[in-house]
Amino acid sequence: MQVLFFFLSFLTIPGLSINPQLLQNCSSISLSSGDTVVFGRNHDGNISNTLIVYNPAGIYKEGFEYPGEAVPKWKSKYASITFGGLGAGFAILGMNEAGLAIGHMGFSEAKYPPKDDRPVIDQIQFIAYLLDNCENTEEVITGAEKIRIDDESITREHYFVCDKKGEKAILEFIEGKLVVYTTANMPYPLISNDSYEKSLKYLEAYSGFGGEKPVPEKVFGVEEIMAIGCRGIQKFNSEKGSGVIESAFSILHDIGFNKYPPPDSIEVPENYGTQFTVVFDLKNLKVYFKTKSDFSVREIDFAYFNNDCKEGLKVLEIEETTGGKVNSRFRAYTKSGNHSFVRRMLNGSGLPEEVITFLADYPETFKCD
Repeated sequence: MQVLFFFLSFLTIPGLSINPQLLQNCSSISLSSGDTVVFGRNHDGNISNTLIVYNPAGIYKEGFEYPGEAVPKWKSKYASITFGGLGAGFAILGMNEAGLAIGHMGFSEAKYPPKDDRPVIDQIQFIAYLLDNCENTEEVITGAEKIRIDDESITREHYFVCDKKGEKAILEFIEGKLVVYTTANMPYPLISNDSYEKSLKYLEAYSGFGGEKPVPEKVFGVEEIMAIGCRGIQKFNSEKGSGVIESAFSILHDIGFNKYPPPDSIEVPENYGTQFTVVFDLKNLKVYFKTKSDFSVREIDFAYFNNDCKEGLKVLEIEETTGGKVNSRFRAYTKSGNHSFVRRMLNGSGLPEEVITFLADYPETFKCD
């Protein structure tokens, strides 16, 4: 799969000679109010568009082929709504019909397991695989042990997981082994782009969390994200968890890069910022999101879709949306439409044509029996 190795290096190609911590400061949180549980995520960077996909259950899929390796093959048990920048079939975050949400954040220290006899999957397929197959957080932890992310994947991530019962997990691959934090040992349900262990250490230096440093107002990196975000979580909990959707958006705004853009002393690409913020309501199966260019809240309702794989995937580009309910804006997936999206997203990346075609064609391998 040499074609994939070329692809996975694309993140280092298009003018990204900037502070790596700032480059990848995506963040995820979870809040609960009564029996309502939400999962929220900021997507920070300089590329504004992404593809939102409704994926019905019952679709047969396969992982990429690796010479001499077992490949996972599965039929999706659960419908899902996913967000991703590489077209249909790939996800950086999503929620399925069982009320399970997963998102990844860049984690440069991640080291995936060495080769063994487990089926191997590429990192860019990992979230979609878990949402297709798992009902809750416990099943995600078990499922993550049954497959192996290819250790040559250049995209290095860790994962925040939450289900509708409020059970949470952070999954990190440290020195080739899966390290899991669950609700029982997760004092603050917030993670950004450093290990959870280090993130809690950063937090201990701040007032209100065992230290003396004042909690800052501006975000520069993981330390500030943890201090500001955890202060927001404390405030939410002390106020008995009122307005859970609004509170999630508020905390994510405080730890994003639109409230206070990076200072001039730090070089970032043009249009850098929190490009979109997503909040999943895991009980009511609704998706809320905002974008950098339009702070109005958009809403997607799972109940709108017909969960029938014969009707195929439904897609919507985030840049095509405006405030309010956007279910009716979804359109049927087409090969030509996916090619158009993928080519626009990878324009200027320097990727070979065969790689772009490979990615854009991946959904064409899906089957509905």
